[in-house]
Parts: sequence; C-alpha cells; structure tokens
Amino acid sequence: MKIEQSELKDLKAVVKVTIEPADYQEEVAKQLKQVRQKAQMPGFRPGMVPAGLVKKMYGKGVLADVLNKLVGEHLSKHIEDNKLAILGDPLPNAEQGNVDLDHEETFVFAFDIAVAPEFDVKLNGKNKLPEYTIEPTEEMIDKQIEAYTNRYGEYIAADEEKGTKAKVKPCAVDAELFAKVYGADAPKDEKGFRAKIKEDIERSLAEETKYRFGIDTKEAIMKKMEKVEFPVDFLKRWVLETNEKMTQEELDKDFDKMLDELKWHLAKDQLMKEYKIDVQKEEVEAFAKRIAKMQFMQYGLMNVEDEMLANYAQEMLKNENQLRGIVERLVEDKIFEAIKGVVKVEAKTVSQEDFDKLFK
Repeated sequence: MKIEQSELKDLKAVVKVTIEPADYQEEVAKQLKQVRQKAQMPGFRPGMVPAGLVKKMYGKGVLADVLNKLVGEHLSKHIEDNKLAILGDPLPNAEQGNVDLDHEETFVFAFDIAVAPEFDVKLNGKNKLPEYTIEPTEEMIDKQIEAYTNRYGEYIAADEEKGTKAKVKPCAVDAELFAKVYGADAPKDEKGFRAKIKEDIERSLAEETKYRFGIDTKEAIMKKMEKVEFPVDFLKRWVLETNEKMTQEELDKDFDKMLDELKWHLAKDQLMKEYKIDVQKEEVEAFAKRIAKMQFMQYGLMNVEDEMLANYAQEMLKNENQLRGIVERLVEDKIFEAIKGVVKVEAKTVSQEDFDKLFK
C-alpha cells in the first residue's frame, strides 16, 4: 500500500493510493470462501460449489468491494494523519482511467482534494459592538393587559335578528384574571399585575436585543472572512457530484449563499476551539423546554406543568433537524457571549420603534 500526495496548489492537491496484490489477496480469498459456503446452485450441495466457479461468478464483485474498502480506509487515515482540514469529500481525479479488474493486479486510484484556507476570525478590544436595551413603556403594558382581557373574555355569539356580529366582551382586570394568567404566582392587585407584565416584557425584549447582538457579532466575524480565498471550482464540482438533482443553473444561483454558510461553519469551528465551547445534554433539554413553554404560551397556556413541558421537549428532540437546530443555536449563543467578554460593548438604549428599524 502506498499513498502519495502532490504539493498543495490553490488549496488543492491530488492523492494517489496504490494497492498491491499483497494488500487485498488474503481478504478476497476469505470473502470468496464465505460466499462459497452460502452459494446455492443446481447440481451442487450447499457449500460444495467448486471454488473456481464461485470465483468466476463472484470474484470481480468481491474484489471491487475489497478495493473500495481499502481505498476508503487508507484515504481517511492519510487525511487524519496529516491533519488535513478538507472541504467536502475527495473526488475521483479527472485523469483517472477505468480500473481493469480482469487484467490488472496493481491498482492506482487518484483523488482530488481541497483544504480549508487559513484565517483568523477572533475579535478583540479594538472591535466595537452595540448592545441595545429597550425600556418597556406603559403603552406596552396596557396592550398586553388588553390582550389578556380579550383572551379570557366572554364570547358573544352573532345575532342575525339584531344584526350584531360575533364579538368578545373583555373580562374585568381583577384577581380572577391574575390567577388565570399567572396561576399560583398571581399578584394580588393590579399594581402587582402590571409589574409582573413589565417583567415578562423585559424578558421578551431582552431576547430580542440578544438576537440583535448575535446578528451584529456574526456580521463582524463574517467581515473578517470577506477576503479569504476558497477553491471555488472544486466546491462547485463537489456540490454537483454529490447532489444529482441539482442543475448548474441552480448552483450558480445559490452558490454565494452556500459559500457564506461554509464560511460561517468554519468560523464557528475556530471559535469553538478558541473558547473551548461544548454543549451538554442537559442544556439541550432545558432549551427544548423553553421552546415548548413559549409555544404553549402562544396558545394562552401560561402555566403548563413541568412534566408536560419535559415530555413535549423529549418528543421535539427525537426530530434530528430540530435537535441539530437547537445544538447550533446553543453553540452560537455561547460564542456570542464569549465574544461579548473580549470586545468593546457600546450600550445603547432605544425605543421599540427605533430598534425595529435596525431590521429594515
């Protein structure tokens, strides 16, 4: 077995894997013996089909399987041993001819590989990032109270004879409403109710401003990737060869977005190592419960039992896409929080209206 790699040029190289008869003959013989033990042919008892006939019928397929396995294992080992940060997967070299399994004994397989460029996306005290605070207004509190009184109000059916439409009569702002909204933790009077709502709004606004800080931080990171060169031709070829349904037109349309996603993925990997970030199972479950709680709240269910939230969260985590999304969100949150500790943060208090303009 011999592996050779050409010199990296424009982040690309060719890796050649040479396989000699001594590398595969023993394994091929072993597998053919196993095939013979199971082979069934008219005129022969099970396991008694002549070895020569078994080799003639199955030898080429067995040889191909053994060669594929050997190539894959040693190519992966070469990448790992040389700490190559490859992009995509190795692709068969364009000059690789057809392998003649009938007449050749020594086989040479050539692959094109591409590696990630060197870059540094770490931020420091020279970088300035805004951190916004939105102060809840009395109007916000009034609107939330109005929403609650309508949600728990009395439904009045339409009356065709009187010509009235179906509408909701708001309930009173009293202890009964406080209990429906906050359960056992309900305040005793309207002042306490307003204070509790203000706390809820502050938490909600804090999530919004945290999200904005993440956007601004990501933009600062990605700006450091703008001039980093990538092996674009290899990446386009890899996307087309690994996505049979994708057309060249679709690739040309979406490639810039794909490249940005790749840059962000590589940047996150670097920052995870820099800040020693990982995500624990308990954190994933807790985050899933938060999502579940918010979803129930959207339907007016403010006091869902913890057991129900936990069960709902577990069902959510059985979905691989949702699980992956939660882990990625947690990783990004931890990266942004770590960066907040090293950059110059500029505190800014704004109105909800001015904050919303940032997204336009």
